[in-house]
Amino acid sequence: MDPMSEAEHTPEAEPRVAVVVIGYDDAAHVTDAVRSALSQGPAVGEVIAVDDHSTDGSADLLDRLAAGEPRLRVIRHATNSGGCGTPRNTGIDAVTMPYVMFLDSDDLLPPGAVDALLRAASGTGAEVTAGLCVRRELPSGREHLWQSSLYAREAVIGHPADRPHLVHDTLCVNKLYRTDFLRAHGIRFPEGRFLYEDFVFTARVLAAAPRIALVPDRVYVWHVRRAAGHLSLSLDRERIDNWHSRTGACAQAYGILLDAGEAELARAARAKFLDHELRMYLSELDLRDEEYRRAWWAHTRAYLAGYDAEDWERDPAAPGTLLGRFVLESPEPSDLPRLRELAARPARLLPPYARTPEGTPVWSAARPGVALTPLLSCPTEALPCAMDAEL
Repeated sequence: MDPMSEAEHTPEAEPRVAVVVIGYDDAAHVTDAVRSALSQGPAVGEVIAVDDHSTDGSADLLDRLAAGEPRLRVIRHATNSGGCGTPRNTGIDAVTMPYVMFLDSDDLLPPGAVDALLRAASGTGAEVTAGLCVRRELPSGREHLWQSSLYAREAVIGHPADRPHLVHDTLCVNKLYRTDFLRAHGIRFPEGRFLYEDFVFTARVLAAAPRIALVPDRVYVWHVRRAAGHLSLSLDRERIDNWHSRTGACAQAYGILLDAGEAELARAARAKFLDHELRMYLSELDLRDEEYRRAWWAHTRAYLAGYDAEDWERDPAAPGTLLGRFVLESPEPSDLPRLRELAARPARLLPPYARTPEGTPVWSAARPGVALTPLLSCPTEALPCAMDAEL
């Protein structure tokens, strides 16, 4: 018999990975997603497509695809769960492979994604292996790299607290998980209609203190369709209940990490809320109506009231920290254009500038309680300032 090729000896040539694809009423895209998983090669031993009680014929399309593909298994929910967590949990329960990853019906796995993740997982013994996710805006095709600083180079993290910035990558889809790791720790997604279920799932993963391998390869393409007839749950930010869901998920993630004794990660999660969630929603606040703004403001002040002195001192000169302090100091929405500019990337702190009679720099004469003292010792390149000019 001829000697086996080197490729046949590699772990990624063996069927070791299950891809769980979830979908609901997405007949236009679900088969493309499934095919992108099947085309990963022999490392993918099974693709489990969980249809969350679609009414548009999605499940029938999957059944026809499965008839000619023995690696594809279709599971139909008898009722719609209302979210992404329940179908993913169904997939976890059905997996028979040593590793599992997740794929949404309107996204894609780029060629070589599974091999890149599996190679790193096998070589490092990591329970979790993560790679670069690309956010692709459609129809323009413009791409943004998600949390690219984490994936600039290969790395092995012995304990998540060694790299607190891991809490910023709340996606579950750009990662390969050891199936026995998830099951041994009972790590699952919130059931039912629960927005931002990734936040809670990721916190449960980090709380279990896995060994984590990071690779710079592109392993997931996240399609953002803002012009779609129905926005995805996470993109539909025009209703106040979306903000309630987001802060609720962030609070739950913080509690999970704190209860697990991961105080450093819990603090990092609170800092991430200021830098990401607060800045994103504040940058859009002046686009909302008065009723939304007042409801958002009251809810955010109540949420931030739970922060303690150590939370505020973690990065006192950061734009998100200054924004949070302003929201707490102001009983109602105000200074929205100025807040929008400070929430932008790059951040800009526009005038008016003011000082107290003692000479302390503050937000403005109307808000002297928001001290800008931390900016005095901030490196010049980190100051929230910019120069406008015309040629």
